[in-house]
Amino acid sequence: MLILYSETGGGHRAAALALTEALQRLEPGLRVARADPLIGQGPRVVRRLAGLYSPLIRRSRALWAVVYYSSNLGGTFAAIRAVLGPQVRRVLEALLERHDPDVVVSVHPLVNHVAWQAISRGPRRRGLMVVVTDLVEFHRGWSFPRADLVVVPSEGAYDECRGRHVPRERLKVLGLPVSLRFRPAAPGERQALRRRFGLDEHRFTVLVVGGGEGSAGMIEQVRALCWDEQPWQVIAVCGRNERLRRRLSRVHFRTPTTLLGFVDHMPELMRAADLVVTKAGPGAIGEALASDLPLLITSHLPGQETANIGFVTATGVGLYVPDPEALQAAVSRLAADGGREAKRMAERAAEVWRPYAALDIAREAITIGRRFASAPQTEASQTSR
Repeated sequence: MLILYSETGGGHRAAALALTEALQRLEPGLRVARADPLIGQGPRVVRRLAGLYSPLIRRSRALWAVVYYSSNLGGTFAAIRAVLGPQVRRVLEALLERHDPDVVVSVHPLVNHVAWQAISRGPRRRGLMVVVTDLVEFHRGWSFPRADLVVVPSEGAYDECRGRHVPRERLKVLGLPVSLRFRPAAPGERQALRRRFGLDEHRFTVLVVGGGEGSAGMIEQVRALCWDEQPWQVIAVCGRNERLRRRLSRVHFRTPTTLLGFVDHMPELMRAADLVVTKAGPGAIGEALASDLPLLITSHLPGQETANIGFVTATGVGLYVPDPEALQAAVSRLAADGGREAKRMAERAAEVWRPYAALDIAREAITIGRRFASAPQTEASQTSR
């Protein structure tokens, strides 16, 4: 297997890691390689352009909206592929020669077309599987009709792909791949984890997540939740934003508050919590729901994250609270009566989410890989299509 992703945000990398974990659990002897043909190994101009994503979404969401919606037009997207595609294709051809995969799995919308071109020009037949990592609405680059299989996380995403001419027989709703480490707390585990982290094991616990880079909006969120004395306790994960963590650490909060930087034990933190406060990123939503946790969504990126708010609120697994004062009121509401409403939302999360999607997607990838592994190795893939 060759899994293609990019470091344009942490969600694509997390999906690639989740699929690697699932594939190797199902087939321990399977060779799985991961590659980033845009930022990690891409040509210089592609690396620079793709590398603008993280600074752009941090500094100007309005400008990101312009970039997203303009690139999502058919003519513009075709022009981008025409200018940058050949350079990325050469990188992909080298990766195919080096790893010789039976199937290529893409978890990024900007590599699907060029991956198919690289496969078609090669000396042997290989499969191409696209795993959409946006929840409901997404960039047109995801909807690639020539892929052997396009996997989507929701019925809304299925309709989006059908509207862009992906054939029914090449489209499946299997969920969003998140690490199998994210799971509901076992009986007594939540209290045990709270003791391990130095928390009150009986106090309603709110996990505030700012993403890998740490959202600046966390300052207002943590202040709203912790400035005055409240009946809950807060874990705030600032990611790599050390400046944010230091700023928060200088404040004396009256509500018990644990401040963390970048962590590698987020699954355990989620199992210690009753509620997650986060932006509308699909990865964060998926990890929380796989842990049977309700959500309070505080913000979203224009474009691919806009419809995620409707998904969370319509399914009854969370609320949208963009205002810090509304955030405090929402936590107070969910923590009341022993967290009764939060528990109802958690039950809804268990009903609507597919916590083992990574395994289901991995099974499909293995099926495709076996089909192409047994195909004649000298026949060009272009002949088979």
